[in-house]
Amino acid sequence: DDSSDSKKLEENNELAEEGTTTTEQTKAEATADATTPPPPPPPPPTPPRPQLTPEEQEAKTRRTLADLDAILGIDEEEERKKKEEKEAREEARLASERPSSDSATTTTTSEKGAEEAGDGDDVQAVLNRIAERAREIGREDSELSDTERKEGKERLREEFDTVLNMIRDDAKVSTQDVRVFRDKVFNQSTFWITGSEANEDIEGGHVFRGNLRGDRKEVFASVSAKTKEIFDDKFAVFLVEQRDIDDAFSPRGPEEEPRVAFLVVPRERAVPPPTQGWQYVASVFLLGLTSVSAIQLGVVAQSAKVPREVLVFFSNPDNFASDVPLPDVVANFDPISLIAGALPIAGGVLAAQITGDITRRVVGASKGVAIGAPFTLPNAQLGTFGILTRTKTLVDNRADYFDIHAAAWVASFGVSLGLFIYGLLVSVGADPSDIESYIPTPAVLFRSSLLLGTISSALLPATATASAASASAGASLVFVHPAFIAGWCGLTTCALTGLPVGSLDGGKAVGAAWGQAALAATSLFSYLGLGLGFLGSSLSLPYGLLVIFTSRTPERVIRDTVSPPDGDSRSTLTGFIVVFSILTLLPAALSGSGGDFGL
Repeated sequence: DDSSDSKKLEENNELAEEGTTTTEQTKAEATADATTPPPPPPPPPTPPRPQLTPEEQEAKTRRTLADLDAILGIDEEEERKKKEEKEAREEARLASERPSSDSATTTTTSEKGAEEAGDGDDVQAVLNRIAERAREIGREDSELSDTERKEGKERLREEFDTVLNMIRDDAKVSTQDVRVFRDKVFNQSTFWITGSEANEDIEGGHVFRGNLRGDRKEVFASVSAKTKEIFDDKFAVFLVEQRDIDDAFSPRGPEEEPRVAFLVVPRERAVPPPTQGWQYVASVFLLGLTSVSAIQLGVVAQSAKVPREVLVFFSNPDNFASDVPLPDVVANFDPISLIAGALPIAGGVLAAQITGDITRRVVGASKGVAIGAPFTLPNAQLGTFGILTRTKTLVDNRADYFDIHAAAWVASFGVSLGLFIYGLLVSVGADPSDIESYIPTPAVLFRSSLLLGTISSALLPATATASAASASAGASLVFVHPAFIAGWCGLTTCALTGLPVGSLDGGKAVGAAWGQAALAATSLFSYLGLGLGFLGSSLSLPYGLLVIFTSRTPERVIRDTVSPPDGDSRSTLTGFIVVFSILTLLPAALSGSGGDFGL
């Protein structure tokens, strides 16, 4: 019993302790609730934002786009017209290609290649993103904060700058274009690419190096056609010789084919600029000036016919005063006869050069090549230094380029040679009673040309008729026909233009027939000959300066610069042009024992 009573007493004590603990926890919770502040009341509900009607939202979007167009300088009407024209051209092209399933497949491939290659599509995509971003800003303008609006405008400006950069880079071969050329233009059966790099000579160009996998001309034709198919007229392709460092130490043999590379250039950079209006005006002005210089040549050629008193009188500047009386010889002198006698010489000199220019244009037109405005170069000693022209379109190969410009030289040479031979033959059989219609020419003239002087001295009479004035001066005169003077000057002009330098006719012929390496070597010797006075005598300095300022750089219009012309005829003609030019411009040796000509 005592044990049961003690157990009950312990249970009662435990219950009392639990009750005390519960009471203390309740009091602590009540105290904490009394010290904790009550929670804040909930915020009042935000009044609903007024919703814009569809018309108001559309008007707001239009205002935003209009403001953006004003900032970017975009003309909506012009953009719409361009888009319509582009869609019309695309529909016409698809309609023309729709009848053939094969061509339709090719069209699809071309379009995909153009999408991967053309920067124009990238530009359009960015423009579309800009317009869409502008519409989003217009729709969300009322819901965006100032910071968000500013960030949106910054993104628009960045994308617009991207468009500008794409437009600026449109005149070059981009990275995407290079990828398309590697994947779609070149392949294992035509040209295996081993490397590519930006071209250093032509801005915006790109060089693809590799190994040919077929005939050079056939591969070039295939690559050109594929480029035209994918890119249309965006790029021009050139076949150039690939020079490696190893070739300098172990040159290729004459029988080995040269290594080639493909140079891709944006067409707007490759094609020479068209002839401007002011160039035609300058051409007409120079033609008039050259006509005057040719007439002056004819007058000077007849100076031996002018009385000595007239020459002495006009050589003194003081005699040009109005109060100086004219001597009877001067007063009775009629210069009309001199001018009339000068016209055949001037006409022959101009006819030779004009014939050459016309021939150049006719041959060029037959090959689809345009020639720029002719710039006739006047000269007092020869009447003219020739006609300077530029090729205005790309030429497919070296053979066509040679034919165009060599034909011009041959035509001028033919006319001049005909005048020279005719005048020489007539002068040999001259009738002494008709000697007044001939021109007394100083014998020293024939010493200015080794080739022409030798031919003239062999055919003309050994005795020269001398006037009293020339005899007293110790100079002999030879009476020759005016055609002989015109032919002599014309052949000398052909010799000057036939020098293998830069873009002269001789330089064009050498570069097309023998290659650029041969042109560089012959140009060096030509410059040395002109600079030292070995070629052209008194003409070397003015003509050398003219070449340096106008014709020292060869034209870069030949697309296939590697393949030489077929056959040996062009190479033989080039050799004749160079040899004739050198022999004509070399002065004759002054031995003093060669008769009246001093040969």
